[in-house]
Amino acid sequence: MTIIAFSAILIVTLLNGIGQDRPSWVSQLEVRLHKEESKWTIAEKNVQSAKGHFHEAIILKSGNLRADVIIEISESATRAKEQFDGEKIAFTNILEKDAVKSTLEGLGDENVMFTAKGKRNAGNVFLIQDNILVKVFAPSAETAKRFTKHVVDLMPPSNNGLQRTRR
Repeated sequence: MTIIAFSAILIVTLLNGIGQDRPSWVSQLEVRLHKEESKWTIAEKNVQSAKGHFHEAIILKSGNLRADVIIEISESATRAKEQFDGEKIAFTNILEKDAVKSTLEGLGDENVMFTAKGKRNAGNVFLIQDNILVKVFAPSAETAKRFTKHVVDLMPPSNNGLQRTRR
């Protein structure tokens, strides 16, 4: 490859942006999960970053149990809200016949939780705060709430004038 072609590729890459940096509070989340959730270990992380968007999936395991904590940061609150609304509709359509839909008071700008009916009791939480989307899938509703609280406690404050409570 010629120096000119390599330079052109490098310039285009730099102009398009390398991606959104990993926020420090996401790193703090891993430390907190390790410290406060000793029965759970981080089994896998998947980080994707592109211009104006950050995505990290943290997969935790405890024996045969698995929980996923997914954080997405969009370039704007408007885009995040559009994604949240679309996913809320999709997951409501998928889960409403087998789960109870509720909200968790004071967490994020808006949230929805689905708790599986019957013995399974799995919990799924979807939350938006400004331009941050959080999805937590856990084997129990209590675990989903607890993991969601860890995330919310570390997230930057809302710019939408809504106060979140720390539970």
